[in-house]
Amino acid sequence: MSFTMNSGFSTKRRRGTPGAFILALLVLAFGAIAAADDSGVERVDKIEQQLNQIKTDESAEQSRVQRDERAIRQLEQQLQQLESQHATLVRQANTLGITSDKLKVEAAQLQDSQKQLAAGPGDEQFGSAMSRYLGSHQFTWNGSVSGGFIYDRGNNTNTFALAFQPLVIYRLNDWISFEGEMDGLLPQGSSAQFALPVAMFQLFLNDYLQVNAGLFDQPFGDWYEVQSASWVNRFVTAPLLYGAEAIVPPTELGLQLRGGLQWGSLGQDVDYTTWVANGPGFDSALPHPVAGQTLNPVNNIQINTNGKAFGTRIRFYPFPLDSNLGRLELGASTYDGKWLNGHWFNSWGIDYAYLNGNLQTRGEYVQTYRQMPGGGAQDKRQGWYIQFGYFLQGLPLPRLPFGLDRYIENLEPLIRYSGVNQRALVADEISTVPGIGFSGSPSIFSPHARQVALGIDYWIEPSIVWQTEFDIELPRAGGTLFSFNGASTATASPIRATPNDHAILTQFVIGF
Repeated sequence: MSFTMNSGFSTKRRRGTPGAFILALLVLAFGAIAAADDSGVERVDKIEQQLNQIKTDESAEQSRVQRDERAIRQLEQQLQQLESQHATLVRQANTLGITSDKLKVEAAQLQDSQKQLAAGPGDEQFGSAMSRYLGSHQFTWNGSVSGGFIYDRGNNTNTFALAFQPLVIYRLNDWISFEGEMDGLLPQGSSAQFALPVAMFQLFLNDYLQVNAGLFDQPFGDWYEVQSASWVNRFVTAPLLYGAEAIVPPTELGLQLRGGLQWGSLGQDVDYTTWVANGPGFDSALPHPVAGQTLNPVNNIQINTNGKAFGTRIRFYPFPLDSNLGRLELGASTYDGKWLNGHWFNSWGIDYAYLNGNLQTRGEYVQTYRQMPGGGAQDKRQGWYIQFGYFLQGLPLPRLPFGLDRYIENLEPLIRYSGVNQRALVADEISTVPGIGFSGSPSIFSPHARQVALGIDYWIEPSIVWQTEFDIELPRAGGTLFSFNGASTATASPIRATPNDHAILTQFVIGF
């Protein structure tokens, strides 16, 4: 902006007047300010233009970033799809590879089978084919063989004896098996006696239920089923109530259910056995039933019982295994049935077994009664036994010469007391022929028989033992002796004092 001086002013006035000078200065100042204002406006406009340009560039950059982010997300999705497709292809390739290998193996097996068929089966192939056909069929042999010597002072007997008791178990599969046992006895080395005490099927339905059907050891108590095997029984003979004058049938033909469960800690168990069978039978060779008849050991479908027998046994184990109190078994049994056209036969018993370290003991008490025909007095019988044994391995023995301490540690001293009470005996049924498990002593054929048995066992292996037993018969007077002697009626006579008797039995037993 330019300023032009007015020519109308005189020279004198300008030079001589101070106001004009001041006015001139003001005019120049305002002119400078005006000039400065014009320059600032221009700079502001430029700054606004630059800001607008920056905003425009920023908006464009944001649009570009958003486009890039969308492109990256699309690429990630495509990558995930490719990875999934790759994994699927790898699985398919593996499957195809396995299938191809399997087909190759099957083709090779087929070729081998065709070659074998063309060549015919050999011994090995035939055996393998039979094994595949039979599945898990297995035969297992168990049992025992025993030979011994018997000396009986009162019966004037000294003889050798032999017993062979094979037991076979045929396992069909995991839940079906068959068990059969045969007893072969040579009492005097001249004639043999054979029996089939066990022949039964076993069905294992689950962990808590088993079904047995056929001919089986009497589950009453523990003796017949658990202790009667010659290498399990600590003595050579049986207790009186399970020996020659047994008061409970030794076997049954029927059906039984059995099982068990753990009711507490490990070792605290309870098991049960319940059964139905043909029932008891008594000597059918006699003209008429009388008190004291021997139980018929043959259990078959021809026994005239007019009913069935029912029995139940329960065993209870109170001590846990980690209690250090040993193993205690408490049992109770009952057995009731009918014989001879509906006459009752009832029995019950209690038993125990205790094992703690080297000490073992067991015992039992049994009572039976039989209803007699014609309203006669009941045929009551009681029997019991108690025994103890101790392995000398637990004794702190000093070192003996010749290594005798090693042999002493294998010894087990034993003692047993058993007895039977009954009203009468039948003379025609008394036999003094000795055999394994029976000394042949006439003193045990007494209505009130008593016996003390002292034993010493030398254990070579857990199932190989040499046993020696010394029997002391202590019968009591009392009761009646019936004698038929071929007659149709019995002659009764009282039994007075019976002489005592002693017997020595020894046997070597191998269990397998």
